[in-house]
Amino acid sequence: MKVNKTETNVTEKMCKKCGKVLASTTKYRYCDNCRRGRAKTRREALATAGALGIAILSVVPVVKHLVNKK
Repeated sequence: MKVNKTETNVTEKMCKKCGKVLASTTKYRYCDNCRRGRAKTRREALATAGALGIAILSVVPVVKHLVNKK
């Protein structure tokens, strides 16, 4: 976490990504805008992985059915 020292020796919390000054009471290392962006990226990645997993699992029974025919 970046800490910015001002002339009065009071430290301010800074956003780890964009450097915006955070409120002194916040418990996060990122500002609200950066946190929302990171959450959106994670949601999209999880949705893509889930869709891919469902597609693979839906193909497996069809392949099993075609392979076991004699």
